[in-house]
Amino acid sequence: MLVVSGEFGANEPVNAFSDAVASSGARVILFNSPGGNVGSAIRLGRMIRAAGMDTLQLRQLQCASACSLAFLGGVHRIAEPGSIGVHRAFLKPADGMSTQEAETRVQLGTAAIISYVIEMGVDPKLIELASSYDKHDIRYLSASEMADLRVTNAAANQSPADTFQASPRPVPAPAPDARQQPESVAIAFVKDLIEHHGDNDDFALAQAQASYAPTVDYYGKLTNLSSIIQDKRTYYRRWPERGYNVRNDSITVACANDRCMVSGVYDWVVRSPSIHKQEKGAANFSYTILIGPYPKIVAETGDVQQ
Repeated sequence: MLVVSGEFGANEPVNAFSDAVASSGARVILFNSPGGNVGSAIRLGRMIRAAGMDTLQLRQLQCASACSLAFLGGVHRIAEPGSIGVHRAFLKPADGMSTQEAETRVQLGTAAIISYVIEMGVDPKLIELASSYDKHDIRYLSASEMADLRVTNAAANQSPADTFQASPRPVPAPAPDARQQPESVAIAFVKDLIEHHGDNDDFALAQAQASYAPTVDYYGKLTNLSSIIQDKRTYYRRWPERGYNVRNDSITVACANDRCMVSGVYDWVVRSPSIHKQEKGAANFSYTILIGPYPKIVAETGDVQQ
């Protein structure tokens, strides 16, 4: 077992970690860190995953802020309740940036975090939860929250210390289930995207940034990602309060090769308190998803029901 201690610096030497793993022969990583640089934590998490290592977190040690991202790199992840702390990422704009440049930087940073979380097999709702808490008000996760969000992937009744001491790789990999079938993956992906349109603007735009391919057949026109994000940003500013609910019984899905088309109907309500205006209704949607380790939208169309 190898303990990673201290704060993640902006330019952590990755070779030092590789050397420590090689010399110790460790298969399990334990953390004692208050967090630090998000980019360094993500790099470490990817190294842990590439090395096929597991992660363990005990409550008497600390793993908060960016450390929680590094923890997600474990192939098998066990954590005691209250041992993993999360909060909204603090992404500081560079000096001299315009307001729009600063907003774009924050959204791109959040999108990178969401993409990493999805890459690690964790529910991106983790980032939505974290976004509700300031860095001075860290939210420590319960056992049920960690299991539901797939922060942990071991049985709830297993003792972390006993489990890893007994065997370096004791937790079986999750068995394939319906969620891993292309149709189910595509449906869950689209529902999550639509219903996240109702989140705060930064999170909703970051979710979109992480979900669309670089070029998309967007309502019949080939459109690049930056234009799609600008279109959604304009809409969100026009309607700062939004709510969406997909009708489960309306969903249809058809998959062929590496693509799935998901269609259906969702109910929506939007409000603009500043002009005392509200609209609501139902809309048809259709998304074509490129299925892979990181699904991407390659086509979108739809219309408001009259």
